[in-house]
Amino acid sequence: MKKVTILALLGLLVLSTSAFAVETTVGGRIYAYWGMYMTSDVYAGDVEISGMNQFGLDRSYVTVKSKLTDYTSINITSDLADGYSDGFWLRLKYAYANIDLNFIEGLSLSLGLQPTKYLEYADNMLWQRRYLLPSVGNEASILTTADLGATFNYAFGEEGKTGAVGLSVLNGTAYDDLYENNKNKDFNFYAAFFPLIDNPDFDQTMLIGQFYLGTQNTVLDTTEDAGDYKNQIISFGGKFNYKQYFDFGAEYWMNTLGTGAGNDDLKVSALSFYTAWYAKAIVAEDSPIRTLNLLFRYDMYDPNTDVDDDGSNLMLIGLECAPAQGINASINYRSIGYQASGVDSDNYIFLNTEFRF
Repeated sequence: MKKVTILALLGLLVLSTSAFAVETTVGGRIYAYWGMYMTSDVYAGDVEISGMNQFGLDRSYVTVKSKLTDYTSINITSDLADGYSDGFWLRLKYAYANIDLNFIEGLSLSLGLQPTKYLEYADNMLWQRRYLLPSVGNEASILTTADLGATFNYAFGEEGKTGAVGLSVLNGTAYDDLYENNKNKDFNFYAAFFPLIDNPDFDQTMLIGQFYLGTQNTVLDTTEDAGDYKNQIISFGGKFNYKQYFDFGAEYWMNTLGTGAGNDDLKVSALSFYTAWYAKAIVAEDSPIRTLNLLFRYDMYDPNTDVDDDGSNLMLIGLECAPAQGINASINYRSIGYQASGVDSDNYIFLNTEFRF
């Protein structure tokens, strides 16, 4: 890990100091928070843990983007993650080249450690509040946010604003565990569509979907087939937006996992919906509450749809403040409930912040 950390830092330093040679930009994000566990009368041994609280750093990213030619660019992103008792880990999140294939307008090829496109849409454009929580499929770890592979992406509409479709061929591992345990590759078909992009009242309205077909990253012996450990994902979502008044979004995931020859498949499901209401659309321009937003999100997660009492749900109610471009903060209440009888819900208060440059 130390060698990876040093190499990542050196790579970012070299790229950032070579801006005179190519068109280069450097950006970053910090997700800092404070959280308190609110469930009463909860003990770990003889220690009461209700009321326990801490300051933390969920994520910190640094991204270097360089345009090498009119049709070739690169992206390198480092990810500083909380390793809990091991301290913080600095690891590589993205390192890929994007090449515009000029023989078809709108077609491009990405090569390297790259984002899984559906989650890129779900986190950054559908839910839009990764600093609070990842989108439901990301939160449930159904699909990694980055993997090694190649993606053919076709963007349509003026400057690609109407949407995109594409196909990724991926190792099927994850950016934080890149070792490939079998020879099989995963195929990810995805699409995003902004049907009302030309209507300023509804221009953020969107639809997204994906079909992912692959093999779990497990060692297969000579008696096993890739289909015995398949990894199939179907997910889709959408957001309805009206001016700067409100958003309403929803997303559904179904994951089918093979559990070995002769065994029944494991089916995982996740459903999420949220709404956001924006004060700036209904108050005067000089109002002190103009930067405030009301948030509500509800997730339902079932790790095995054949079992009746193993699911959970998450509810988030929050007040968000967006005082300036690149700065967001939210005070929010979260409750995680469980289907299993006799299990109390877990309740939290969080103060989350995001700083982008």
